[in-house]
Parts: sequence; C-alpha cells; structure tokens
Amino acid sequence: MFDRARTAAAAALAALALAACSGSNARGDVTPGPGGPDAVPLVAVELAFQPERLELPAGEPVRIEVRNRGAAAHDFTVEPLGLSTGAIEPGGVATATLEVPPGETPFVCSLHPGMEGVIVGT
Repeated sequence: MFDRARTAAAAALAALALAACSGSNARGDVTPGPGGPDAVPLVAVELAFQPERLELPAGEPVRIEVRNRGAAAHDFTVEPLGLSTGAIEPGGVATATLEVPPGETPFVCSLHPGMEGVIVGT
C-alpha cells in the first residue's frame, strides 16, 4: 500500500514539474502555429515587440500571429481580455484571436517587465 501511494505521489509531482516547464499557461482563444494570410503579424525580439502599436478596427475579430525571434521565451498577454499565448520558445509562433475593444488596450510579455505595447481600436 505504501509503495502505491509513493508511486502515485511521485507521478503527480512529475506531472506538476512537466506542466510548469511546458509554458502551457495559454488563456483565451490561442492556438500554436501561424495564423494564416489574414493574421496581423507581431514579432517578439529580445525585450521588445515589433511593432509596439497595433491599430485595428474596433469591434472586429482579429488573429494576431506572434513570432518569437528572440533568444529567450516570450509571451503575448492582454490582461484586460484574459488572453495569453503562454510561453513561446525562440523560433516559435502562436496565434491569438480576439475582438478588438475600442480605445487603447495594453499588451505585455509577462516574462519580461517593460516589454509592452498597445492595441488601438479605431
């Protein structure tokens, strides 16, 4: 009985460690991979987004394709919309789909303070 409990506890700890390392903290409408020809491109490189300002039509759904061209993992997080790609490894890509709110909505890389931008719903 003791061996079974210890084995189960070890398996649970291994699963938690794997989940913590996988960067699968994605929230919202997010998919791995490219977003297709109509997706809005956004590049994460070193400690900046390019571009830092996305002007998009308010009230419209858009796909934002986030490519990591940096040397470290980055994410694309829009806290006011409850959206995050989770960690995107160097060379990786993820696509986030959202409805653009009117006005300015900030986005960040939650892994690197100061790495931020803004979505402007026009």
